[in-house]
Amino acid sequence: MVLVANQQRAVWLPMRCIRRQIVALLDCSGYAGWDVGVHFVDNHRIQQLNHQYRLKDKPTDILSFPFHHTKTPEDFRGHATTDDDKNLGDMFLATPYIVHHCRSNNESLPAHLPVLFTHGLCHLMGYDHELDDDFLVMASREKEILQKYKTKNRNVPF
Repeated sequence: MVLVANQQRAVWLPMRCIRRQIVALLDCSGYAGWDVGVHFVDNHRIQQLNHQYRLKDKPTDILSFPFHHTKTPEDFRGHATTDDDKNLGDMFLATPYIVHHCRSNNESLPAHLPVLFTHGLCHLMGYDHELDDDFLVMASREKEILQKYKTKNRNVPF
């Protein structure tokens, strides 16, 4: 199940369209049918979470909280034998922060959200980008997912 919760009021979001995007990205990543939570929050809430879990007292665009703890990316996949095991975790996105980023970089929100969702999903799968080698591996996986998404889902509306 894909849970999409809008917990902010600053920006209107087409929730059904966003849910369809997440479902499509899960399919493109090989995790069709897996559970994921996507929470849209304000800058204050994301700053609280960032401070509490990463010791960084500032807002950010997205935070991911994986359900599975991994030693290597996606190593939990083979051990997911029940429906309860098929949970990737939760992503929190700071909608005002993201909109500001889009405006500052002349990007559209509909074009930028799949990139952020893919980044968050990769973190939920156990990828990281703290080290240069890890960054390259994660960037490659993100590119693979987004290429499949763009090929298969040209008509997914926003």
